Amino acid sequence: MREGWKDVKLGELFKIGSSKRIYLSDYVDKGIPFYRSKEIIENYKGEDISNELFITNEKYEIIKDKYGIPNENDIILTSVGTIGIPFIVDKRKFYFKDGNLIWLHCGNSKILDSKYLYYFISSNNGKAKLDSILIGSSQKALTIEGLKKIVINLPPTETQRKIASILSGYDDLIENNLKRIKLLEEMAQQTYEEWFVRMRFPSYETAVFDENGLPEGWEKLKLGDLCEKIFDGTHDSPKQTESGFKLITGKHLQKGKVDFETAYNISEEDHFKIKKRSGLVKNDIMYSNIGTIGNLSMVYEDFEYSCKNMIVFRPKKNFEYFIYTYLFNENTKNKILGEASGSTQKFISLGYIRNYDDIFPTIELISKFNEYCNSIYKSINNLNTQNQRLSEARDILLPRLMMGMIDVSGSSAQLVESLETKPTETKIIPLEQPKKEASKEFKEAVLIACLTERFGSEKFPLGRKRYTKLSYLFHRYSDNKIQDYLRKAAGPYNPKTKYGGPEKIAINNKYIQNWKSDNKLTGFVSAEKIEDAKTYFSNYWQISNLDWLTAEFKFKSNDELELLATVDNSLLELSKKNLEFTSSNVLDIIKSEKEWEAKLERTIFSDANVERAIGFLRGVLEYG
Repeated sequence: MREGWKDVKLGELFKIGSSKRIYLSDYVDKGIPFYRSKEIIENYKGEDISNELFITNEKYEIIKDKYGIPNENDIILTSVGTIGIPFIVDKRKFYFKDGNLIWLHCGNSKILDSKYLYYFISSNNGKAKLDSILIGSSQKALTIEGLKKIVINLPPTETQRKIASILSGYDDLIENNLKRIKLLEEMAQQTYEEWFVRMRFPSYETAVFDENGLPEGWEKLKLGDLCEKIFDGTHDSPKQTESGFKLITGKHLQKGKVDFETAYNISEEDHFKIKKRSGLVKNDIMYSNIGTIGNLSMVYEDFEYSCKNMIVFRPKKNFEYFIYTYLFNENTKNKILGEASGSTQKFISLGYIRNYDDIFPTIELISKFNEYCNSIYKSINNLNTQNQRLSEARDILLPRLMMGMIDVSGSSAQLVESLETKPTETKIIPLEQPKKEASKEFKEAVLIACLTERFGSEKFPLGRKRYTKLSYLFHRYSDNKIQDYLRKAAGPYNPKTKYGGPEKIAINNKYIQNWKSDNKLTGFVSAEKIEDAKTYFSNYWQISNLDWLTAEFKFKSNDELELLATVDNSLLELSKKNLEFTSSNVLDIIKSEKEWEAKLERTIFSDANVERAIGFLRGVLEYG
């Protein structure tokens, strides 16, 4: 046995138990979250809770006082159905269902690191040990008494922490990528809503609308009119094999990605049989139509797999991102779900989907939207691919660390560098990028360039008034460094960007260039070395902060940006003075500033707009 490692039963390390019974009559509309196995699994996967349940705060406090509640770093483990999914308790308040979940009171253990136990449970060795103690024939179950008897080969505490830290590094990178994916998806949805729900599509100002309020050229079409074909997955039930090709069903489609980990393999013969009828190609859109209706994912992988229990859309060229975003939209989901048949298990037929019709934009506008979303969805696909490779690298590393095959006495960086199995072809995006020394002016030049790349175009170059508000909001979110922003007439304004060098640096370095559009608009567009600026950006800030700014403010007008920046600056003052965040208090501050007073004569600074701005800002920014 490795030096310092010892075999210990879990029951000797900490208490193992469950929760107090919560009845259906205890559920309420709002209160303390209540988790069943389903919610624990969603937490484990980093997903939003799909079906929120609650108990009252009073019930929670009674349980807390009488019986105790999970402490931070305890582990909740699924014990029926999908068995052995661990969730490390964080700071949030919640309670959980008895019977289906087991509570490991390991958060305060002095000889066991919770994260080490989490990764042990996730390892093949840990899963095998759990499988060996399951009871039941038709429905397997994990028991408290069985768990107590599991023997774990435990290294010294410091070694546990190092192993957990190394593995957590991979999971942190994956989590960061998932956050970026969510922001990008929100950006695509906001664009869809802006163009096709609020009707503010490009050149909408000059569009002709009919008596029904629809733009000229929009018409009722079937979904099939926008696709080369619509078909379903196999109806066969091929046997599971140890190796071969993955069989993906509707349940494996999870909010824009495929859960390959829980899918089983089928033989090469069965795969090619399915492929003849229901073969998938890149940019096909898979759509779950049984049980949970409306989950979808686009095919982008470089490897083949088969599909079952789903509908597949093969969009016409340059329609794929429009159709995907259309199907992803909540309005569409609700329309389709309203026609679902089945009482115990909802179902949407292939025939219904093929004949489903709606009002769709012109081909030209669909193509424009598709072009706009191209970079968004390519980024999402790249991040999903990156996460898949990170997961594979972590899973190869996991058993080697758990078995003591790798010496972790050195630093994590040295260890990962020395490993034979490292993530390949994966550009890792760290959560906290290293901050290299650079002047404030150069950093601001880099920010201006990246704002120009995100918010400017040859048709609508990024003007100074707009980028200064965007840079203010970016700094408020990312580092709160807004000392240089003065209360000038156009709102918080940093004169140093123009006169202190950043604009000149960005232009001289060919990150941006001055531009005048065909419709006489002036501002900045990206220049030939914009990629250099984007590389520098990742040295100073997190890319996810820029994703957030784009998602929240891409379609705000200049007046709206001025309102939000001005109100935010006023709220900061109210916060320092411990005054209420009311529209009257904000307007009093604006009135007290000589260069701001004229704002009050403009409609955008009405009481109602200021009130809405306060509500919006409190949801996206932090105040002391």
